Amino acid sequence: MLLGVALVAASVIGGLLFWGSARETVPVLVATSDLPAGHVLQTGDLSVAQLRLEGDLSSLAIPDAELDAVAGRTTGTAVHAGEMLVWPDLASGPVIGPGEVAITVPVEADAVYPGLRAGDAVAVLGTSDKGEPGSETVTLLESAVVYDISLAPGPIAIGGDAQGRGLSNVTLVVPRSEAERVAHAVVGWDVTLALLSAREGD
Repeated sequence: MLLGVALVAASVIGGLLFWGSARETVPVLVATSDLPAGHVLQTGDLSVAQLRLEGDLSSLAIPDAELDAVAGRTTGTAVHAGEMLVWPDLASGPVIGPGEVAITVPVEADAVYPGLRAGDAVAVLGTSDKGEPGSETVTLLESAVVYDISLAPGPIAIGGDAQGRGLSNVTLVVPRSEAERVAHAVVGWDVTLALLSAREGD
């Protein structure tokens, strides 16, 4: 009789634990507004919601503790307002969206931040007639996203010294409407890239 009572009690406790775990929610990141593909995420784009996750969603969902790590990443697909953000939504690199093109800009090594990487936002400046009395520098683009970076052949000094690197080719994602203007500057001007904060680049 005592054994029967113990089994019933164990069954009740097990049922309560199962019911509690089935109703348990976890804090995950959700979009606060519609986010298009290619959008550079800011902390204000995301909020925390308590959701009950089942199956594969538990491994795909991004927990609230990853908010700072996600900031600065790029969306690879569109995410709607109120929708849970999942790891596959994040692009592995910058995305060329509708109405955008990628243009490769050759710039001198000392005109580029040495830690520049794909996904960074930069302002594009152009200097005409460098060294001449009438030389002037203008802003060609307030913001562009770095798509890729490559170095022209050249010796690499021990210790990571930039000397001898030659030209650094930086490919930028720019609006299609600005492509001709940027291409013209690339041909005849000296181009400088100014690193922007993640917030400015949004």
